[in-house]
Amino acid sequence: MSLVEVHREDGLATVTLARSEKRNAMSSAMSGAVADAFRTLSEDPDLRVVLLNGAGPSFCAGADVREMAALEPASAEAFIRGLHHAIAAVMECPVPVVAAIQGACVGAGLELVAGADLRVAAADARFAMPEVLVGVPSVIEAALLPRLIGRGRAARLVLTGELVDAATAERWGLVEEVVPVAELAGRAQALARSIAEADPAAVRAQKVLCRQWDTLPLDAAIEASVATFAASFTSDAPRRRMAAVLERRG
Repeated sequence: MSLVEVHREDGLATVTLARSEKRNAMSSAMSGAVADAFRTLSEDPDLRVVLLNGAGPSFCAGADVREMAALEPASAEAFIRGLHHAIAAVMECPVPVVAAIQGACVGAGLELVAGADLRVAAADARFAMPEVLVGVPSVIEAALLPRLIGRGRAARLVLTGELVDAATAERWGLVEEVVPVAELAGRAQALARSIAEADPAAVRAQKVLCRQWDTLPLDAAIEASVATFAASFTSDAPRRRMAAVLERRG
């Protein structure tokens, strides 16, 4: 059985963590499968959006503790680099990634969704960074958390290992929306499809800009935006779409 399942339909790809018997815990093999899935999808010029979810009642229960318990310094570095490569493949996907989160989303799972572009959570979702409780610090893409929720809240998560509920996660800005459990799949798909209906080149350009906004100084980010805006008119897509808007307005 595959550790990661990929389904494609009309420009929408669904990537499912498929290790439900282990609550989708991220082993080395699982990290490799996630990285491979996203790298393959990234090569598809017709791809418009990716929906990332987990099989079973949990999104991801974190890194595989059984595997980590046997690590030594060299194997620990290989293990964590593999996990980093998986999350980097999500972040580097050229189209938006929407994470649909249910149940446990902790440690490596939380870092994985932090690398996504948008996050929708079920009301039963629970979030934590419990690494210090098992003797290691939170590392790699835990560094994304201060950008999402601020330094103080990020520090609270990684220093205490405490569990926060979906309502708290939404209030903190860790997720963009919380919905009833039964509505999670439908709402996440609707959000993904709304992205797929936008101009695909504009969406890809927007994702690049969003990543640049995370790292560039303000003036440089604005200049990058200006250049990207001008370049969008090398295609006839803006004219076609704007003409349709004007026609609807009469």
